[in-house]
Amino acid sequence: MVDEMVLKAQKWVNTTYGAVAGYNRCAEDGSTGWSTIYSLTRALQHELGITSLVDNFGATTLSKLTAHGNVSEFSSNRNIRTIAEAALYCKGYSGGGVDGDFGMSTQVGLSALVEDMGLYGTVPVGVITPKIFKALLTMDAYVLISGGSGSIRTCQQWLNKTYTGRGQYFIGPCDGKFSRNVQVALVLAIQYELGMTDSQVTGYIGPGTKTGLQTAGRVSTSTGTANWIRLFQTAMACNDYYNEWGDAGGSFPSKLASTVRAFQEFCKLPQSGEGDFATWMSLLVSTGDPDRPGEAIDVMYPLNRTTIATVKSLGYKYAGRYLTGGTNKVLTHSEIALILDNGMSIFPLYQEWGDKVQYFSYDQGFEAGRAAYQAAVKFGFPAGTVIYFSVDFDALDTEISSYVIPHFRGVVDGVRQSPTDYAVGVYGCRNVCIQLAAAGLTSRSFVSGMSTGYSGNLGYPLPNNWAFDQIRNYTVTSGSSPLELDHDVVSGRDLGVNSVTRPRDPNDAFYTYLIWLEARAWQWREEKGHTTYSQAELVGQWLRMLDGVTNNKVYGWWKAQLHVSDEVFGEFDQDFIDYVKSTPGRPDLMPLRDPVHLWDNDITHFGASFGAVVSQGIAPDRSMSSMSDFGSWGGDLLSILGQINKEGVGEAAAYAYAKDLIAARADNTYFDLMDYMADVDALVMGVQCRADRTLLLSDLFKHYYGSTGAANGRFVTFIGNRFGTRATMQAAAESMFDTMVGGRATVIRDLFWHEQDFGFATPALVSSKVRTAVAEAFADVATRFAS
Repeated sequence: MVDEMVLKAQKWVNTTYGAVAGYNRCAEDGSTGWSTIYSLTRALQHELGITSLVDNFGATTLSKLTAHGNVSEFSSNRNIRTIAEAALYCKGYSGGGVDGDFGMSTQVGLSALVEDMGLYGTVPVGVITPKIFKALLTMDAYVLISGGSGSIRTCQQWLNKTYTGRGQYFIGPCDGKFSRNVQVALVLAIQYELGMTDSQVTGYIGPGTKTGLQTAGRVSTSTGTANWIRLFQTAMACNDYYNEWGDAGGSFPSKLASTVRAFQEFCKLPQSGEGDFATWMSLLVSTGDPDRPGEAIDVMYPLNRTTIATVKSLGYKYAGRYLTGGTNKVLTHSEIALILDNGMSIFPLYQEWGDKVQYFSYDQGFEAGRAAYQAAVKFGFPAGTVIYFSVDFDALDTEISSYVIPHFRGVVDGVRQSPTDYAVGVYGCRNVCIQLAAAGLTSRSFVSGMSTGYSGNLGYPLPNNWAFDQIRNYTVTSGSSPLELDHDVVSGRDLGVNSVTRPRDPNDAFYTYLIWLEARAWQWREEKGHTTYSQAELVGQWLRMLDGVTNNKVYGWWKAQLHVSDEVFGEFDQDFIDYVKSTPGRPDLMPLRDPVHLWDNDITHFGASFGAVVSQGIAPDRSMSSMSDFGSWGGDLLSILGQINKEGVGEAAAYAYAKDLIAARADNTYFDLMDYMADVDALVMGVQCRADRTLLLSDLFKHYYGSTGAANGRFVTFIGNRFGTRATMQAAAESMFDTMVGGRATVIRDLFWHEQDFGFATPALVSSKVRTAVAEAFADVATRFAS
């Protein structure tokens, strides 16, 4: 709808200043908007002698206008009077003929404006002070708008009337809406009441304001001056908790005390019924008092036995963890079990990106919903679990309506595809949480209260459906490592999950360890540019270099022979090893148990043997042994021959003796079941990873250890991939004792034999019948495992 007087004002300002350098023409459409306000602001600046014109009515404009003086019918500059009349029409008040006459019609409009601002009786009639002029050139409203509160408007008018005389306080809106400007105005008023000067006030809660609130700000039925109580009532009203200012303004009736207790209960504060420091902080800033107790944490890095003991000792009962994403978040089955076994609950978060507006659309939301529910189902989260989807940026109203809300419609539709019913929650600033709840898209909110500078946290109350409120980030010492965590207050609207429906896998913790290592390997390659080795190779190198298996009768020798070790097992990246050691949050290394034989694998042995296979490959002639064989099964079998020779076992007994020692569960052997499984896995997985550098060990282990069928199948694959037939297997075993192929393989083998003091100069000097018996025993044992 065209407002003819606004249109007249637009035409006048464009005609008068169109040729002025730096002036920007406004649309002549009869509709008030920022374009018109900016044009009027630049026009005023020109009249004040400012040559660099800008849209903002800043300190220079105010200073020049103050020097010019109040604007009235007696002002000498007719154009400035006309600009004021045009601005009055843009505010919805009468501005006369927009001709600078400042006649009775303008006086009536100005009087109505001053009264609506709450300034009636504080300024001379018919006068526009510099601060009133500054307020005119905004889009602030001074009448109650749709959705506004009469109580908040009363508070806004009182603030204007009481503090406009102070240098840094400017006239705020009186529209009944809590906003960033109102919050800043309220804090400025508090700072003035604390005795701060114009050079000290900021409009934001800092250390000085906090100290002052602790000492001077306490109000109750028996304490506090009228102004302090009114400020507290204003803060309560702006948080939707007090709507009866009326005659109670400046007093603290019992009804206010009851309302305060209700607010304190809502925020999970001690219910004193008084305006104490913690209550003031919860009314004024999105963190509230950041040092107040909280029972939840959310962390990016996985928890392990050490860190969870730390958080439990600090009194935390809930842990927020990410379902998917990144190289650090890495939620696993074993971490879920660890959290639940320690009596804590877990609440799942989902964030792949979410920190820029371009990541938000219906389609991207739909895919996020699908990805989140698929992960939740995999982990066994039960029906009814709330999944919190992240809006990790300061979304403005236009961005919320155009991007965030459509995105969450996609999230809801994506989650509805799940066979398990999950609820949708949001992690974000207060404004985002409020608007998504109002749109019916989220049932719970995880408030990013810690982001105090976000516009979406300034001037907005705590959402009614808040479940967790993130108020502080800090680092604690956990064991010998730091643990960074976010400290969250809990409302009780979401109790998290304390059990999952998925049966536990005894190898979950081992998979967690591998996944964490793979994440470090990805960072090493992709972020730091070290691409010589694949992720699987780097993880294998770390496993090979583990301490804790030095009591192994054979492998311990290689620890001291690194110059030879690299030639057998492949070179390794020491810088990567150091990088892993320096990265916090490493999970606990737990055993890897075979699901068929219920026996643990030797992980360090696997790492070394895997390195040998990946770096050396298999000899083209399957009946001959090579360096990769010596670094895996062949070296272990050679040790059995050495053990038999050293113990003086005769030719007749050699076969039975060897068969009892190979892959045995006893500890009287150099080639026990742990070693055999490590060798089998190293060859099966090493061949695959050598052919495809993108494969991950965590995926391979999950496959081969995920069922009894797959676990049995890897023993078959071992024979098929390396030997093909039993006869070839026996021939390759005998080759290990006699003639090997490839470079220095035989030389290194003989060095190892000598260093282990197995007798004779080389294994080739052992009786051929004993060598054949040991080779036959190996072939028979391997065949038995494959059957």
